[in-house]
Amino acid sequence: MVRGVREFQEDFRDDRRREEERSDSRREDQRRQDMLRAQEESDRQRREDERRQDALRIVMNDDAIEITPEERKLINNPEMKMMDDGSIVRRTRARGSAFASQFRFDKIAPRVKKTVRKKARKELDKLQAKAFREANRLLRTKTGKLRKGVTQSDVAKRAQKILKKLRK
Repeated sequence: MVRGVREFQEDFRDDRRREEERSDSRREDQRRQDMLRAQEESDRQRREDERRQDALRIVMNDDAIEITPEERKLINNPEMKMMDDGSIVRRTRARGSAFASQFRFDKIAPRVKKTVRKKARKELDKLQAKAFREANRLLRTKTGKLRKGVTQSDVAKRAQKILKKLRK
């Protein structure tokens, strides 16, 4: 019986070591993956740079190629693109699939008529704002807290009384 317990403890220590080894190997694997990703990105960037250099070398070294000012404008315009057949087209950016556009909110939602505010409503709102400013001035302390025993409801009631006086 004692021998079984001792073996269990030894196995337990081995398990702990194995866990440490696993975490170390995970870190190593992660480092390797990061290095591979960085290497692939570097290779991709290098190939892209070489492709651009080759295209520029061809244009510069071929004496038969002469670029007019109009062509120069087209070359430097990111909106323009040349097709394989040599035709020049304007590049369009895809805004999503036609299927997805049927679910756009502005197409689903009903049209809302813009409400026109009347002059009387604007004047009333201005008076109400003035009444609330006055009520807050009366019912709050210098620091902006409500006075003891006063609630926001009391402020609104006072503002309504002041508004009644202002409208006369």
